Amino acid sequence: MIKQNLHTHSQYDDGKDAIDEIVQKAQERGFTILGFSGHGYYAKDDSSMTPEKTKQYIQDVRQAQQQAPNGLKIYLGIEKDSMAPIENVEDFDYVIGSVHYLEHNGKIYPIDYSQEQFDEMLKEGYQNDINVLAKDYYLAIERQAQNPNIQIIGHLDLIAKYNEDQTYYCFDDPKILSYAKVAIEQLVKAGKIFEMNSGAMARGYRNSPYPSIELLKLIYEANGKILINTDCHDKEYLDYGMQICLDLAKQIGFKTLEMFNGKNFESKNIEEFFV
Repeated sequence: MIKQNLHTHSQYDDGKDAIDEIVQKAQERGFTILGFSGHGYYAKDDSSMTPEKTKQYIQDVRQAQQQAPNGLKIYLGIEKDSMAPIENVEDFDYVIGSVHYLEHNGKIYPIDYSQEQFDEMLKEGYQNDINVLAKDYYLAIERQAQNPNIQIIGHLDLIAKYNEDQTYYCFDDPKILSYAKVAIEQLVKAGKIFEMNSGAMARGYRNSPYPSIELLKLIYEANGKILINTDCHDKEYLDYGMQICLDLAKQIGFKTLEMFNGKNFESKNIEEFFV
């Protein structure tokens, strides 16, 4: 049986816990695969790892990998922001590609730092037109198809972090879904894997995972591949929401989930996964 999370943050970026503490918790919770994914350096992101921290992060995860307890495989990943390049990509086992910022009219706006800053971006940058913002966002998501170093697409609909009550837009809005559909189709063609991400649930922003049910259906219809991640920033929530994700994937119709074997991703029967 497989219990996997490849989206994990530590004290090296904006996570709460040390690498060894997270490994211990993963063992206690019965994980078979644990992947770390520190935020790659981006000068405008205070929560990203500096080059110096990145070096130490690599050393610590590699050491943990060598000392991994029986039954647990540990991998070294990185979460790449769309605004920043990855230096020495060969140092990492896999890359998560995420869009945390948008550049519009010469200014860079954070998407998920706070609701106040999201509102500022919407008002100042997009004159309160959520459709234009969403179009820009999904174009940025789509551009990740062109990056051969990215294997996993992080939190596909991050612009919905503060949209649980659908204040900004309806999840089934046809125009916004059309932007997402184009991006999803291009990413599927490029062989990218989409994560189901329960991070916003653990932190109290959403009651359901990224991506929304509507987007999951589009991924399924496009024959896209998915895996389940928790985007963990606190070891106590290392497997938070995984059962919800697993049940939802089955409900949509997915028969397989992707498993990382250290070099490549393999499609495994969804019944082989447990939480």
